Amino acid sequence: MTNKLVSITVDSRETRSGMADRLRRISGVTVLQEELECADYTVGEATLGVERKEVNDLAISIMEGRIFGQIEMCKATYQTTVILVEGDMRQIRSAIAPEALDGFLSWVALLSGVQLLHSTDANHTAALLHRMALHVCHGLGYEIPLRTEKPKDISSIRQYLVEGLPGIGPTSAKTLLAALNTPRAVFSATQDELASIKGIGPKTIARLFEVLG
Repeated sequence: MTNKLVSITVDSRETRSGMADRLRRISGVTVLQEELECADYTVGEATLGVERKEVNDLAISIMEGRIFGQIEMCKATYQTTVILVEGDMRQIRSAIAPEALDGFLSWVALLSGVQLLHSTDANHTAALLHRMALHVCHGLGYEIPLRTEKPKDISSIRQYLVEGLPGIGPTSAKTLLAALNTPRAVFSATQDELASIKGIGPKTIARLFEVLG
């Protein structure tokens, strides 16, 4: 997937960081430069906006309150906004209180509606920008298996099959098999048969019939 072509727009005011040159050295990356209204890097038509903050710049931006306005503007502009924090948090040369920094990071991660990523240095930032651009433009690039464990004995294989049904976890799968004995019987059971099984509710039954047809 890494050899696929992507375009990343870099804010023209980011030239001092050298990030545009780092991105150009990555195979398949086309770098565009323009003055962006918000965010330091974008991918797609208002799809992804990335605001990069070196750790010391982040601390100052938090204390001055600038970062909050930047986040709100990015949220209004892009479908997805990422705050990319670059560097070692332990090396911050600022008077910011640790509680204030932790509070900001927690707020971004849980309450702000934007995504939070961390990079170790500028090269890592370039690699992450490339990876995000690939995901925006080309998707994941491979299928993720829904279930990774591969049982070997018959009873586990039967449970594994039934757990593949929507709303059915290990406990429900065992309950269904205890009542109906085989996956075939579970898959072909009538609504009345399923309704008679304790622990299998009407919403689960309706969903099963919707999927199984």
